[in-house]
Amino acid sequence: MKNKKKNTGKKYVDIRKGYEKITFQRLLTITMVTFVSVVFLVFSMIVVFMSESKIRQNTKDNMTIVMRQFDVYLGNYIANIFQGFKSFESNQNLMQLREVSRKKSSLSYTAGNYIYIKKLQEQFLNANSASVHNVYINFGDGRVWTQAYEQDLLKIQYTYDTWKERFPENRYYWVDADSCRDLIPDPAVGAVLFHLYGGTENSYSGIILIAIRKEFFGNILDTTSLDQKASLNIVTEGGIMHFGNEDAWKVVEKNREYLLNCTVEEDSVNTEVLDGYYFMYEDIDLTGWKLVYNVEESSISNTHYIMRDMMLITVFTIVAAGLFLGWLSKAVSYSLCELTKKVEAKDMLEHEISVHSYAEITTLSNSLEDMRLRINHLLNQVKQEQDSKRRAEIALLQEQIHPHFLYNTLYSIMQLCELRQPEKASKMLSALSTFYRIGLSRGENIITVEEELEHVKNYLYIQHFRYSDLFDYTIDCDPDILECRIPKMSLQPLVENAIYHGIKRAHGFGNICILGGSYDGKHAYLEVHDDGPGMSKERLEEIRARLRENVSENVCENMDENVHENVSGNACGTARRNASGNVCDKKEGFGIKNVDSRIKFEFGEGAGVEIESAPRDTCVRIRFTMKEMKTGGEE
Repeated sequence: MKNKKKNTGKKYVDIRKGYEKITFQRLLTITMVTFVSVVFLVFSMIVVFMSESKIRQNTKDNMTIVMRQFDVYLGNYIANIFQGFKSFESNQNLMQLREVSRKKSSLSYTAGNYIYIKKLQEQFLNANSASVHNVYINFGDGRVWTQAYEQDLLKIQYTYDTWKERFPENRYYWVDADSCRDLIPDPAVGAVLFHLYGGTENSYSGIILIAIRKEFFGNILDTTSLDQKASLNIVTEGGIMHFGNEDAWKVVEKNREYLLNCTVEEDSVNTEVLDGYYFMYEDIDLTGWKLVYNVEESSISNTHYIMRDMMLITVFTIVAAGLFLGWLSKAVSYSLCELTKKVEAKDMLEHEISVHSYAEITTLSNSLEDMRLRINHLLNQVKQEQDSKRRAEIALLQEQIHPHFLYNTLYSIMQLCELRQPEKASKMLSALSTFYRIGLSRGENIITVEEELEHVKNYLYIQHFRYSDLFDYTIDCDPDILECRIPKMSLQPLVENAIYHGIKRAHGFGNICILGGSYDGKHAYLEVHDDGPGMSKERLEEIRARLRENVSENVCENMDENVHENVSGNACGTARRNASGNVCDKKEGFGIKNVDSRIKFEFGEGAGVEIESAPRDTCVRIRFTMKEMKTGGEE
């Protein structure tokens, strides 16, 4: 009997040792495969990064050479055209013809002037036949008129008043013809150089214009022979002359304003990556244009893609080996694999986890089932709360971006700079930077009331500058609540509604007042008042009913973009209702609901947004609990 037990025990020991031995070998194999794979992947990544850096540097050098060649070639033509223009402008015969247009002179004297100017035009065209289409001279709206090639006349719609209205400054204009086809309908013209001359008499008013061939730009700027995925573009104040790959120059059109406003140092080339394209650009002397060369990043070189393909093949090989080892493991531990499948299933929490096998697997299965039931119970408790928070944060992020406000403010700053008012421009820029610094808040969603008031004060400063004849504002807050915490951007949507849908609807000068204080030392309020026309009782009840809704719906899902202002600062009102006060059906409904949801999430159902409205006094009030911010972000 003892020998039998001894043999049985020895048998179990041998089986256990054999099992441990097989498991170690498998573990060793997997470890070695993983180690070698990681080393290979790291080495490949280092090589790829080093080669890609070198390739990019070589590409940049090559593109710079190409840019320089085009710049020199194009610059020579432009310099010759401008020099010829100056010679026409200063020619004494042309000045005498201008005198002829307003007083009588002999026919032979006038004809001699015309013949000389005609000869000068023909000489200029012969010297620049590759680039110049024609030379157009007109003074006194046709009293003195001549073109170089009368058999191929330049098609142009010219009257001095029309052109002067479009181009009021007294300077040389380099204009691409596509941006003013109503004035220059001739399709053979790609760009023009002209100067308008005014005088006390109509006979002194006129134009000298040199039309540059469109095919000239195409012949020298087409880059498809260099790279099928590249384009070379001339960016002007009025538009873009583009040549090369269509997808490439569409990216240039998308970033036109940015490229036009970028500062390029003299005799230098700027480089950067925009929308997956590698850009190089520089200024063209004399014209105010920019020469932009861009090429798709993926076409820079295919070498690193080959290396990446090798890495992918290695990864796929590792995955295949892992699947094979997994299949062998399943043959030995079927029950464990079944339990793993149920645990890894996407709908694991929706189905019972039950695997009946040996004691360890059964115990583990029962424990996982208990855990599943507890998780479902907890998820049901926090689901609505988490959904509400997530939607509110997404909506807040969308409001923070608000590109139209940024565009309008930058446009106002640009106007101040053009008007040479640097101090006001500096104050506007400081207010804008502080507005976005507090709005971003290093990714924090909770800030102090003092910071929130500073945030909205900068917003009001910017808007007051733009609408100084429309409204004025005051801010009065109890110092006791300044250190209390509040979700950021709680006031700004309410103030924005007060401006656009309260003050502006009053069609007269208005006032906005922000008040803050404490009820009882534990609860506080922030109020936004405007003296707009107010709203009807029905409308007020409708808004209050929406705020009482428990679900966190996205009330602006189909909001028309026209509720925003356009870049010039004019408000589009096509999507607003005829409601008064500082709440409307879409934009401000979204803002009020968003603020109410975030306040309730932070302080509970007892807090939130309240609305009161009467003629000449609409008030939106935020009720919240006084909780002060502490060092380190602790409450």
